[in-house]
Amino acid sequence: MQKIKLIVASLWALLFFLGVLAWLRTGIQLEAIPELLHQKLSQFGLLNAAFIYIFIYILRPIILLPATILTMASGLIFGPWLGILFTTIGENFSANFAFLMARWLGRDWVKSHEQDKLLKWEDKLRENGMVTVLIMRLIYIPFDAVNFACGLTSMRQVDYAIGTFIGIIPGMVTFVLLGGSAAAGVENRTAILVGSVICFFSGLVIARIIKKRTVTSNLNSSS
Repeated sequence: MQKIKLIVASLWALLFFLGVLAWLRTGIQLEAIPELLHQKLSQFGLLNAAFIYIFIYILRPIILLPATILTMASGLIFGPWLGILFTTIGENFSANFAFLMARWLGRDWVKSHEQDKLLKWEDKLRENGMVTVLIMRLIYIPFDAVNFACGLTSMRQVDYAIGTFIGIIPGMVTFVLLGGSAAAGVENRTAILVGSVICFFSGLVIARIIKKRTVTSNLNSSS
């Protein structure tokens, strides 16, 4: 099994390298990808475009395409409401796919090298996995960093999935609205931009409240 994992990891690294090389040769800038996707997907019907978008989002971790790029693209392609719907589906599937990849490829190796102090931290993480993931999502730690790091721990996937589903909402709405503002009229654009700013900072406020209550709860339980 270890040989199979090593082969898969090597193929993944090769695919990532080839993907980056191919992208560099195109000369396309990251910030141009949302508009490019808009042009390409607009040739399909709404449902077909949605399926293609979600499929791309799910496979995105393989080449480490920044999640914010696709999230902003959805607002431009589908508008704010459908953009939020399709991104919710794609982003959650993508996060769990990356989590499972990291767990299958690296969890056994990490477990075999864990020390006593790390094992104690693992136990706490397993007990408070959902809250931990929720806070990491709300303070906007890089999306894939959370996906892969959590997959390497003993965290229960159900806790990870719930924490992710709830925690990504403010950031996701923020970037979908930012993408949608590019296609909106001047009047609507101002309202959308204000809404995106409110969503962004609401995530930070909620994270602070949750962290404070969690610390207080832990202190009360230990006293």
